[in-house]
Amino acid sequence: MILYLYALVDRLMDLEGLTGVAAEALDLLDAPSARVVAGRIDASPVVDRATLEAQDRLVRALHDRTDALLPMRFGTACDDEEAVRRAIEIIAAGLPSRFDEVRGKDQMTLRIFRRRGASPGSAAPAVSTLKGTEYLLARAQPPPEIVPLLDATRELQRATRVERGHTSGVLATVYHLIERGDADEYDRRVNGAASELSDLAVRLSGPSPAYAFARF
Repeated sequence: MILYLYALVDRLMDLEGLTGVAAEALDLLDAPSARVVAGRIDASPVVDRATLEAQDRLVRALHDRTDALLPMRFGTACDDEEAVRRAIEIIAAGLPSRFDEVRGKDQMTLRIFRRRGASPGSAAPAVSTLKGTEYLLARAQPPPEIVPLLDATRELQRATRVERGHTSGVLATVYHLIERGDADEYDRRVNGAASELSDLAVRLSGPSPAYAFARF
């Protein structure tokens, strides 16, 4: 039997009607600077579409019931409650600021592709020429082609993460935190800006919990 961890939450009191990926009852465990939503199951679930979707449904339901939630990575588990507390204690000092960042926010995700036949534009700096921190910083810089999308939504952005594409045709993935309730306006602005970018295709998803900002 293990404790399978779903999310760190702030001020969540109600788990009524919710179950985990194995249909197990859920516990709300006290840990340093947070409470942990967990289920007791025999073994970590198999990584497949059904269990990934089941975990996502639960995390979204929890997100709807609290104003600050940090999702755990799929497959995160501990042997017992003491092990959970020890694991959270390691990151406890940073949790208040992480909760503040996501409080009252939704995540929106933009995946941006270069259309077939479009000019290559600005490439990411070559891996062979950059090392360590320089490489990581270069990867985080938005490609110039997507700046109109960032500018169009700037008033709605509360936090931003940009990842340059790793495969041919994928220019970048952009994660934004926006205030809950602003998703329709964000969608309108993205679509308006995307209509002016003939060389790019934009796939928008969200609102969702702040998966990209949990960093666990």
